[in-house]
Amino acid sequence: MTTKRLHSPIKKVMIWPNTGKKGMAYAVRQTADVIRGFGAQVIVAEQAMELGFAPNDFFVYPQQKAMIEADFIVVLGGDGTILAMAQHAAPYAVPLLGVNLGHVGFMSELEFPELRLIERVFTGDYTVDERMMLDVQIMRSGAFVYQAMSLNEAIIKTGSIFHISKLDILCDNEPVSTLHGDGAIIATPTGSTAYSLSAGGPVIEPTAENISMVPICPRGGQAKSYIFAPHREICVVPQFFNRAPIFVSCDGRHGFKLEEGDRIYIRKAPFHTSLLRVKGNSFYSILNEKVTGGSK
Repeated sequence: MTTKRLHSPIKKVMIWPNTGKKGMAYAVRQTADVIRGFGAQVIVAEQAMELGFAPNDFFVYPQQKAMIEADFIVVLGGDGTILAMAQHAAPYAVPLLGVNLGHVGFMSELEFPELRLIERVFTGDYTVDERMMLDVQIMRSGAFVYQAMSLNEAIIKTGSIFHISKLDILCDNEPVSTLHGDGAIIATPTGSTAYSLSAGGPVIEPTAENISMVPICPRGGQAKSYIFAPHREICVVPQFFNRAPIFVSCDGRHGFKLEEGDRIYIRKAPFHTSLLRVKGNSFYSILNEKVTGGSK
């Protein structure tokens, strides 16, 4: 948590909806009514207009201008919607307030019936949760052919269920391990409670800002996970010893197919994702509620 504050008074709020969810047009209108009730203007990016709004319903800007103009962004959807927005919002340091219309919603702060709690942002009764991100680059024949930022993780995984992958792992150019299995998950603390946790990785509190690496279904007696300091550079070199393709995917986005000789470099990104918190729940209380189902 940080004490970073928004500019006061708050003048413009952007709504970023998951346009693929049923009933989203209604959710956007309800959210806009709440925001206007606190005296702010409502912005949507041009992509949101596919929900069927009239041009005069909102201030409609190209995505980049919308993020520059907005004091904060209300993200309507689930964790996937927050992940999709995070890579765009982080370079502009614009905070996100997640409203869950999905399933678990671990990163979302509010459930849709709690919309009125947005008022706490306007009254200053909030904190800003700064989340570390990863910068992922792929080098091929001396040139970078892929670059992405991720809030959760980068996954390097075989594209065949019948073949294993072989991945050489280096940290600051020092060999760490050669992994034989289905692949590896390189995660932020935020991502440690997602796919990484399902693969047997550790839970890392967000303020630790470590980088974790968790093998996926490793063969043999390999380590279950590795934890690296945030200033380390992780390099993954795939070895194509069979016919199985290997892909890289960041935060669940479309996979990038690797080739012989590719090297994946993963570092702490220069930007953070800023999440607005208005309910005062701790990381561990959210973890217990959303991930373990409140079990004791």
